[in-house]
Amino acid sequence: MTVRSRVADEVTTWLTGEFAGRVPAEAVQLVVRAAARDLDGRVVPDDRGDLLYRVARARLVRLLAAPDQPRIPRSRG
Repeated sequence: MTVRSRVADEVTTWLTGEFAGRVPAEAVQLVVRAAARDLDGRVVPDDRGDLLYRVARARLVRLLAAPDQPRIPRSRG
């Protein structure tokens, strides 16, 4: 497992707990992975975890605050 994927997994775990009951775990994972891709190559590795958490959390808060937007993706299965 790479450091990047470990950091993304840790952020996903943290945010899944923080948004439990409001955002499905699969949606949290999708948001964290998208934020990680957006930050890739743009952030100093030492700051990656903190910034990834902040960016992903802000996106999740926006999803919850925008009732007119498309629904949060749910897993099929």
